[in-house]
Order: sequence, then C-alpha cells, then structure tokens
Amino acid sequence: MTAIADDRAATVRARSLFLQLRAGRPTREIYRRVVDLSVVAEDLGFTSIWLATRHFGAHHAAAPTAFPILAAVAQHTRRIRLGTAVVALPFENAVRLTEDAAVTDHLVDRRLELGVGKGLGFGHSASAYSAFGLSVDDREALYDRRLAELHDLLATGLVDGGVPICPSPTDIRGRVWQSTGNADTARRAGAAGDGLLPHPGSEAGRTTGIEAVVGAYLETADAATARVGVTLGVLPGVIEDLLDIDRVLSPDYYSGTTAASDPGRFLGDARVAHGSIDEVVTTITRTQAPERATEWLFSVPLTLEHPAYVDTLHTIATSLAPALDDAVAAVDRR
Repeated sequence: MTAIADDRAATVRARSLFLQLRAGRPTREIYRRVVDLSVVAEDLGFTSIWLATRHFGAHHAAAPTAFPILAAVAQHTRRIRLGTAVVALPFENAVRLTEDAAVTDHLVDRRLELGVGKGLGFGHSASAYSAFGLSVDDREALYDRRLAELHDLLATGLVDGGVPICPSPTDIRGRVWQSTGNADTARRAGAAGDGLLPHPGSEAGRTTGIEAVVGAYLETADAATARVGVTLGVLPGVIEDLLDIDRVLSPDYYSGTTAASDPGRFLGDARVAHGSIDEVVTTITRTQAPERATEWLFSVPLTLEHPAYVDTLHTIATSLAPALDDAVAAVDRR
C-alpha cells in the first residue's frame, strides 16, 4: 500500500471490510458468521477486516473485544489483515492490553492491526465509563495517559523495572491506528507515527468533518508512511428491498427509526451512500474525502446474516471499488 501525501499524489488504496457485529441472533452464530465472511472477503481480494467492538451491547453491538474473534478468523484465512475497531483505551490496563495484543499477533501470524480510541462521545459511552468505575469527564485525560503507556510498552517491550513482556509486542508498534474525530488528537497521531481512522460519527467528528481531521493528521505525519483508513458506509442496490428484509431479521435495531417510512433519509442520516453504483460513487466522492485515504474500509449496514450480504461484498469488490478507483484517480490527477 502506497501512502498518501497532502498534495494528493496518485496512490494505491487498499480495500478493506469493516464489520459491525449486530446483536439479535445467538452470539455463537454471529461470531461464526464473522469467520465465514472473512473467508469470503479474503477470496474477493479485500486487504483487511476490521471488527467493531462496544461494551455492554451499546448500539446493539455483539462484541466487547475483537482479539479472540480475530484469532478464530486467522485459523481459516492466510493473508487478510485483522484489525480492532477499536479498543477503547480508557477502559484498559495498558500492560494487559499489550499482552493480549501480543498473544493475538503471534496467533494470527503478525497480521494484527491495532486500532484504539476513546469510546463514543455524545454521552453514548457514559454508562460504559460508569460501569468501569470511571467518569466520562476524564475521557481525554485517560486516553492520553493510556496511549502514552501503550506506545512505551510496544516500543520497548518492557514494563517498569525492565521486566520484559512475553511474548514480545514490539513488532506491533508500527501497526497502531488511532480512531478520532478530534483534529488535535489526529495531529498527535501523525506526530507519533500512528495510522488514522477518522471517525465522522464521533462527537468531535460531527462538527470537525473528515477533511479537517485528515488534514490535521497530515500536517504532522510523515508523508512516506502516513496511513489513513476512511470508513465508507455503502449499500448498493434497491435499498427498500434490502432494508425490508433487514428489519425482519433485526427488528430491535430499527425500532423508532425512519427505515420503513423513509429509507433514503434513514441511510443518509447514517452517512451511508446508497443506490446505483454511480450514485454511491458520487455520494462518496462528494462527502467522504476518499482521495485522502490510503485504505477504504467498506461498511455494509446490514445484519451479517442478511441473505444479500455476500452478494453485496461481491458487488463492492467487482463493481463499486473499481468505479471508485476511477473516480478518485480523476481527483488525484487534478
């Protein structure tokens, strides 16, 4: 993967899959479906999969940790990289997190990509902070402290007193990504040599915007090694039909939404580009700054058990991604 520079020089963008594990089905079936879809994604040429995690079932999420699921995926795949999206650092002991990441990285044959973040804003994480005995008001300070600890542990492989961590975690240091919608955090991520996962749905991201967050990151990042993974919510096809089935499969998820009465508005509010391939590409290029990424994380807003999910992955790999490549190449040449 060739890194992007701020002058938008031509680049090769990796195609990845961002998986939202939605609760509703028996949990073991959801996790097994992740393994099956990861095999499909690898066969279709996706570079990475990223697993979304949230604690205590927030936003109907079915996974509080990605590490054991990624280890299971690794037993059935050979090349695809395996990302956490994301570990909420304020809730973690940095030493234990480093140990878990190191063990996982060895199990998955050095394919781990370690995404970290603060937990969602807008008060959505307040209950999680409380459950961990923390105050959401300390979110920024806790994140900064844990991140500094994590960086040091991954760089040295040693805890205080010079005791080595086993197995060694030092290979992971160059595979850390920070998820944020905060421009100041993005600048610090660039200066630290971390990758960036700009988060438009975060409290800061809603007001800052992807372009500004990525721009802040590129102010301090080394242009030769900068990594920017932009998440692209996409639903190519007849959205009414797709969502009608999804509402039957996942009724709790849609409770109180406009998905039935106004599916276009529902998807638009969720920043999901939808419709024909041309419509999806036009929406993405207008709103998501795909030309500023080194990696596109395609996110399909359907429950993983949806009968059209695999077909949608095929459409992304064979039609949508190439069309987006062509559209962004035109931007790169300007």
